[in-house]
Amino acid sequence: MGREIPALTGSVVFTDLARKEESQTPVKGVLAYTRVRQDCKLNDFSVIETDYHFGSQSAYYVNLGTNLNQTRLYLGVYGSMKVTDFNQGTVFEIVP
Repeated sequence: MGREIPALTGSVVFTDLARKEESQTPVKGVLAYTRVRQDCKLNDFSVIETDYHFGSQSAYYVNLGTNLNQTRLYLGVYGSMKVTDFNQGTVFEIVP
């Protein structure tokens, strides 16, 4: 809804918890976007590459949110799928 990242205006931004690739040892989530289609048919999506290196630890993308006036976009990342593994989360601001 915000316009701080003009390239995403009019898009739906979403996350997927994890995407394991053959060459990728630790699991990492996906941040992506798609354009809205008026004909309600399936649509491709584009991955937004993040430039943060999580090292050898997994990075599960657990939530996506904004500030109150929807001018900033935030990504919640957690290092484990186990709810009993405490203090492994970080919140990142998505900036252009």
